[in-house]
Amino acid sequence: MANTNNPEWDIKLIPDLTGKVALVTGANSSTGVGWNIAHQLALKGAKVYIGARSTEKAASAIAEIQKISPGSKLAPFVAELTDLKQLTASANAFVKSEERLDILVNNAGVLPRALDFDKHGISVSFTINHLAPFALTLALLPLLKKTAARHPGVRVVSLTSMSHKHTPATARFNSIEAFNNDFGGTDDMKSNYVRYGYSKLGNVLFARQLQKKFDAEGIAAISVSVHPGAVKTDGAINFAGEHVKMLDGTITPFQGAITPLYAATAPEVWAEKAKYGGGYIMPYSVLAPDEESALAKDPAIVEECWNTSEKVINDVIKA
Repeated sequence: MANTNNPEWDIKLIPDLTGKVALVTGANSSTGVGWNIAHQLALKGAKVYIGARSTEKAASAIAEIQKISPGSKLAPFVAELTDLKQLTASANAFVKSEERLDILVNNAGVLPRALDFDKHGISVSFTINHLAPFALTLALLPLLKKTAARHPGVRVVSLTSMSHKHTPATARFNSIEAFNNDFGGTDDMKSNYVRYGYSKLGNVLFARQLQKKFDAEGIAAISVSVHPGAVKTDGAINFAGEHVKMLDGTITPFQGAITPLYAATAPEVWAEKAKYGGGYIMPYSVLAPDEESALAKDPAIVEECWNTSEKVINDVIKA
């Protein structure tokens, strides 16, 4: 068993996952973290759904994994994360068609960007990074609960970022107006980064409250948030632009997959659910409560974020 304080946890410690079903969002690019998570889960025998925005993107990712690892059990999960209604419909169809879901990895996201809005008038960054994984998980809850009753140890892993600590202490999650806070500017590096951190704080708050709800209902599942590290993905390279040297010393997408894989598969994470549940994990296997912001630990903010997000999602779906 890996030492939970060992920053060098190895994917060779992933147990056999035969019979288990996983869904990884944002898994369509081999130069991304999600694809690498999905590949490693499939290598250990899981049936893995590849989350992508289109059938073509999912099919391409599946073909690439099959080429490297023939015989992998893979299937597409197609959803547009900026369309919460369509995303929920895709999740509802998944619940009806699949018998179980043991591992959900909410990986898909966008990097800092100018403030722009989806068709519902909500910040695109906040929708993709927080509301979409929230809505997806809510819609998949019936299947997650069903699986947990038969196969205890279901896991929901939400990827976040250490940038959540840069959210101002005055930030709130009590309205769409709060979700759309420009934090001082609509398209400059500082405000774009703060808005990104704000959306990633949402992931930490979501993971914590989801665990609270699992525990209250006696559901044999665990929810954690994970900072995968500073990863040199194609998206990060594009974001850095002429400042690409700022990515020196970052880790590869494969390395970025290690911490989420630890959270999704390591036996001790489930065995010590009281310790890990709702927690924040950093590379490569470090439970790091001291690295969470004060807002991330504020029970009132945790509940506020959940309640407002749930209402906004329901309103959008019913619209």
